[in-house]
Amino acid sequence: MLCSFLGQACTCRGEDASPPKVVKRKAKPVKPKTVPLAEKQAWLPVDAPVDPLAPHRPTEVDCPRGGWRVERQGFEINTMACNYAMFSQPTLTPIEPGDRVFAVLYHFDLMAKDPATAHVALLLGDRMLWEQKIEIPGKANVYNIEWTADFAAPAGTPVFFHLHNHGQNTWTLASVEITRD
Repeated sequence: MLCSFLGQACTCRGEDASPPKVVKRKAKPVKPKTVPLAEKQAWLPVDAPVDPLAPHRPTEVDCPRGGWRVERQGFEINTMACNYAMFSQPTLTPIEPGDRVFAVLYHFDLMAKDPATAHVALLLGDRMLWEQKIEIPGKANVYNIEWTADFAAPAGTPVFFHLHNHGQNTWTLASVEITRD
């Protein structure tokens, strides 16, 4: 009689008549970890003997401190004051095969007295990761650069940012990061 008062869940043998409920929780998606590969304030000019694109280098490089600077938005080069730019810094983290490397580069409208071609590139050690030739004059543009590493590189490997063009143009390398799962 006691069992009838307790309800149908009781079998009077100390067992629950209904099967236990299993709560399945959805696994939280694992967010890839994004870390800076380079810092905007750490870019330094590269001397001719270590320039990986030395054949592009003019006989006289004129790129004083006023031709490049760190802005809130990133590392900026003004080509009116800098006729050739090759900057480098050691990477902040190692790169493993499968890591995705992202960079954001932008420029305002490109102007020049005479038509010309700009050359911009990112290198890691002696590897060309990305390069582009851009016609001048040209409209403002943003380049969302992405590639997947098929190699490993230790932290401290030099990363290079190269730019040369003619005319009064401003280019900004906003970020260089890696994402790993």
